[in-house]
Amino acid sequence: MANRDFKPVKALEREVVIIGGRISFTNGTATVSEGSGYTCSNMSSGVFTITLSDKYSDLLYTDAHVVGTGGPERYIECTAHDVSSAKTLSFVCNDHSDDDVTGDSDSDQEIQFIAFLKNSSLT
Repeated sequence: MANRDFKPVKALEREVVIIGGRISFTNGTATVSEGSGYTCSNMSSGVFTITLSDKYSDLLYTDAHVVGTGGPERYIECTAHDVSSAKTLSFVCNDHSDDDVTGDSDSDQEIQFIAFLKNSSLT
C-alpha cells in the first residue's frame, strides 16, 4: 500500500478505505473509466469481478448500479466477496425486463460502484 496516498475518512470504524469508480464494457471487455486501486475482469453473461490492488480486513459495504440510456433496465448484485485474501468482489448484472435473467451491460451503459473497506483488525 506504500504506492497509494490514503486520505483520512471520518468513520466509526478504524481505518476505512473507500474505493469506487466507473466501468464500461464493450463486446465483453471491461475498461476502467474512472477510479484507481482496482481492476475489472471481462463481463461474461452478466458476471464480472472487481479485483482490488490491496488486501483489506473486511468489506463494510458495497454497491453498484448501471447508468446510461438504451438497453433494458438492469440492476447489480454483489454475489461474493473475499477482500482479505483473493482481493475480489464478484457481481452479477440482472435484467428487470426478462424475469431477472442475467444479462450483459450494453455498450452505451456503464457500471458505477463503491466499496467501503475496513483496513484494520482493531475495533
